Amino acid sequence: MVGVAVLLLSIALSPWLAAAPRLAAPAQSSATSPPSHAVVRSPTSPPAPPVGYTLTPAQRARALAYAHAQYRDYFLAVALALAIYFLFWVLQVGAVLRRRARKISPRLFVQCLIVTPLLLGAAALVEWPLDYHSSFVLGHRFGLSTESFGAWLADWGKSLALELIAAIFLVWVFYLLVRRSPRRGWFYFWCLTLPLGLCIALVEPYVIEPLFFKFTPLEQKHPVLVERIEQMLHHAGLRIPPSRIFEMDASAKTRELNAYVSGLGPSKRVVVWNTTLHALSADEVLEVLGHETGHYVLHHIVKEFIWDELVALVFFWLGFRVFEWALARWGPQTGLEGTGDVASLPLVLLILALLVFFSDPVVNAISRHYEHQADKFALQVTEGVVPNPNAAEAQAFQVLGERDLSDPDPSPFIRFWLYSHPPIADRIRFAETYRPASTAPAR
Repeated sequence: MVGVAVLLLSIALSPWLAAAPRLAAPAQSSATSPPSHAVVRSPTSPPAPPVGYTLTPAQRARALAYAHAQYRDYFLAVALALAIYFLFWVLQVGAVLRRRARKISPRLFVQCLIVTPLLLGAAALVEWPLDYHSSFVLGHRFGLSTESFGAWLADWGKSLALELIAAIFLVWVFYLLVRRSPRRGWFYFWCLTLPLGLCIALVEPYVIEPLFFKFTPLEQKHPVLVERIEQMLHHAGLRIPPSRIFEMDASAKTRELNAYVSGLGPSKRVVVWNTTLHALSADEVLEVLGHETGHYVLHHIVKEFIWDELVALVFFWLGFRVFEWALARWGPQTGLEGTGDVASLPLVLLILALLVFFSDPVVNAISRHYEHQADKFALQVTEGVVPNPNAAEAQAFQVLGERDLSDPDPSPFIRFWLYSHPPIADRIRFAETYRPASTAPAR
């Protein structure tokens, strides 16, 4: 959740960092056990009656237990982040660090280089037990994780290092702009996030993703599947070079299934997890990749980035107004000298944590819209290539839901606040009932 990454980076760059792994949502069915209700029919047979997302009582209880534990940890993480930054602010931790940093150097960059990692590093250490529980303990308790503690700790450390490097730069730029333009500095900072976000999207597949997983071209191990993918795309008048489709070695760390699109321009690519390839049939994999190629050819990354940045603009403006108000009312009592004082970083992080939390429903609603478009695209692009696209997509979601322990019936509030994808049951119902008007996907 928010934790260390809640920094200025959280709103500014979350469109990219959150958009990377994006597939059809969780779902499950052990790779060693057969799917619950495979539906097979010929292209000319009448559609099978809707079945929906079906789980045994034991599967349902397990999925609900896992989902509720995830929801609980999410809201606990939000509350903990707010508490940490609030205490750092009122206890004048930022002011203490700023005074010590000033003794070392009067330069703003040096002060940010000292204050930022100490503040965020301390917050990360306080949040570590909850991070450990939510991203390691739960995965092992419910049989989803295959990662050793050492490997998980290494990934946690790499993530923290990346966040601190980005944070130092962003904090320095934010305070530099605010000092030079107290009224419009926040807007100039938002403007900077546009090219910065594009640069991150461009280099993410080459620089960030390989730090955590191994990638190989899909055609190396699955040439027949790649041929079917090319057939599917050619059938719709589309093309994605085989060199842009990769397999990720997810099984080294998880049993969950997924696929996603990342990158921008020359780095844009489709990635499918090897767990997905092992658990799904060839037709079901084509539906999953049809979903991802929908993101690719419909330019969803860029579209979602634009919408999310517009949301960020509104929240940046609101956040800076709250920042000025809080400084005017409590600044002197908490040792802060003004908007350009790096000691105000805990207050900035507190406000941003709140803004990220309250912007989640908006950002997730935008994401759900594009995920639904990709689900529809998959059914259209595989029409005439997969014998029964509806059955294949519905079954893919069923297996995904079983394997990833997807919540079979999330509450309306949870859907609204937390779901970046439509609930798995809704996706299965849509897959079972949607009939493409033509075989040519809308672009």
